[in-house]
Amino acid sequence: MEDAMNHRAGAAGPGNPINAECHALKIAVEVAQAWHKGGGPDRPEVPLGVVATLALASLATHRKAEVAEWVRGRSAAEFLGFARWVWRAVLVQRPDVLRLAAPIVGWLDGTDEQLADRIKRTADAALAAGQLELTSGDRRFDADLLGPVLGALRSPAATKVDAQMYTPGDVALALTSVMLGDVKPGQAFVDDTIGTGGLFRAAAQVIRHRGLAPAAIAWYGADVDELAIAAAAVNSVIWQLGPNVILYVGDPLAEPDWSAAAAQQKVQFHREVHALRGVLAALDLENTPR
Repeated sequence: MEDAMNHRAGAAGPGNPINAECHALKIAVEVAQAWHKGGGPDRPEVPLGVVATLALASLATHRKAEVAEWVRGRSAAEFLGFARWVWRAVLVQRPDVLRLAAPIVGWLDGTDEQLADRIKRTADAALAAGQLELTSGDRRFDADLLGPVLGALRSPAATKVDAQMYTPGDVALALTSVMLGDVKPGQAFVDDTIGTGGLFRAAAQVIRHRGLAPAAIAWYGADVDELAIAAAAVNSVIWQLGPNVILYVGDPLAEPDWSAAAAQQKVQFHREVHALRGVLAALDLENTPR
């Protein structure tokens, strides 16, 4: 990839709505407190996956209050069924996203009753804190919710947020707006310390202000943290970055050609998915005698 074609994270846009950032922090704290209430294993990937599930579900509806009320009225087992439905839709539409998000969806399989109760309690807390108001409609472009959630879950105190996991919106915009002033379709934005994708979000906002769609460019991100990458993959859907998102789990300093390697992995994955779909269609499983 030519350096001249890349916009690398690290260089300065219009300020982000502060209330969205504050709302994200509030939800993160409420989620962490609900998850840790009563004790149990830390397992931050589980509540992070719960919030990601609700965020993806909220993209499909404008009736936020009704959906929140419906989810809160479900049992723990019913919520797990709902979550499986959400991720099945992701599998059909964006299998590449599910591949990267796999570390935060393992709880969908074989969940015991105690864990299911913790999951439902966490979902209810996120909804009570107004998550659907933040992750649906255009407001979802104004904040990174999954970053603060991961930071709060990894903080020694559930009332605080570890800033390591996300970049505050005003800082992110300052790092991207000037740099992206001449962005053109087909170029690439590269962040080799992506975290949960805060700079991607800010850059996408700047690109929209320039009259382009974020899907018109390619997005490359790397991080050593697989949970952060999983969150970044989900965020790429929430922020409508398009299909040209290449994410890499690993140390970019140890793998200088990580972007090319990650791109090749994605191509190979799509080939395998296409081949598998062909096999399944040929087997005609729906008409198999039982």
